[in-house]
Amino acid sequence: VGRHDRRPAPVDLVLHMHHICSMATHTLSPKRQAQLQEVEDSCLITRARLISRVMTNIFDEELRPLGLVSSQYTLLGSVMRMGMATRAEIGRVNHIDRSTLTRNLKVMMDAGWIEEVADQARGRQRPLRLSKAGEDLLFASIPAWRAGQKRAAKVLGEAGANAIKDVANDIMRG
Repeated sequence: VGRHDRRPAPVDLVLHMHHICSMATHTLSPKRQAQLQEVEDSCLITRARLISRVMTNIFDEELRPLGLVSSQYTLLGSVMRMGMATRAEIGRVNHIDRSTLTRNLKVMMDAGWIEEVADQARGRQRPLRLSKAGEDLLFASIPAWRAGQKRAAKVLGEAGANAIKDVANDIMRG
């Protein structure tokens, strides 16, 4: 069974398990308890990854009936906006490491959603673009994306959603 074949935990269960884990107690020295408390109270990576997992689960649940997962959906949209781009360009724009990008693109190319543009090759770089099937899938998935947006906005609240958009926009602007 592949990684994307597993049924993700419902969002409520993910949040509940995070709460349970944060309540676990151990016998620690006062110094270590204070250090642990500092991390629990202020760790940005823990919170960012929690938000990421919860958002991913929401969108994966909505996109699953179309045979998509959220990482594929975002790549479809990115490649569509770029028109034609090399793997390196796609990776840079999306802040995705080469191995993760290669793995995702292989699945999408095997499915016929993304294709190489052989006549536009520049040395070893072969640009990619959305195929007709990929473009059709992208636009057919918009209702599922809207459902995910609605659920995500409910979890994040207006201020949280705006904060995420603002930070992401700042990152994309460089």
